[in-house]
Amino acid sequence: MNAGSRELIDATGGGCCQLRAEGTIDSASPGFVALTGAPKDIAGREPGALIRELPALAELPSMVDAETPVLRVVGADGIGRELSAALVADPGGESGGVLILVDRSGEARLRRSQARLGRQIDDLKAELAEREREPRRPRIRSMVELARRLDEALMRARRYKHPLTIISIEVESDEALADRAMAVGETLIACVRGVDDLGRADANHWCLILPHTPLAGGEVVAKRVLARLAELGLATVGVGVAQVGAEEPGSAAVERADQAGAQALESGGGLLLAVALV
Repeated sequence: MNAGSRELIDATGGGCCQLRAEGTIDSASPGFVALTGAPKDIAGREPGALIRELPALAELPSMVDAETPVLRVVGADGIGRELSAALVADPGGESGGVLILVDRSGEARLRRSQARLGRQIDDLKAELAEREREPRRPRIRSMVELARRLDEALMRARRYKHPLTIISIEVESDEALADRAMAVGETLIACVRGVDDLGRADANHWCLILPHTPLAGGEVVAKRVLARLAELGLATVGVGVAQVGAEEPGSAAVERADQAGAQALESGGGLLLAVALV
């Protein structure tokens, strides 16, 4: 093998050595010396003495592919690498051929990186699954966010044909209400499920979205809301309940619930069902 071929192999990150007919090393490229950590004067040495994991020369393939075994070798720089070896025979039979080493450490790093990413993905999937198993605690949303949630809930309700109900809650405004607003919000959150959504329109007006809930189920929740708010000393509370109609926009159902709640508040408090007219 000429010097140009050796330089080409070295340039790929590998190395090579010319073998004598009896299988000892005749000469080696700088890349071969660096990869094996061999002394510079290695003429006459057997390759197996330099690379302990190297199979017998007769067992080496003529080329390196994905199935070629990997040899673990510490180079001249003290860094461990994963190499594969191939033996290119001399067509003339005058020498033992050329032993080529291919550095596959990059492939090993890639495999380890892929394995690490795979474990991270599995961990994330497990975490997401665990979160899905945990009940989602409702929180108070802005009305802009609640409107978006209503659109999403309405889309699912019509796709899977389940009922959707809106509850509007209006509390008579007084000086003490501002101090109890947080307590009111926490009380309302405690009245609903994890799949429900709660929004606050202003200081004394809240709105609930109840998926999978018909008008009768909304009435049950509304009565619970009235009872819990009464425990806070809020006697004058108007609650309106409206089930979204089959072709009705979500905003129209909210308006019906709001009107029912306002009417109930004007009548001294209580519950009013906004039954859709067919």
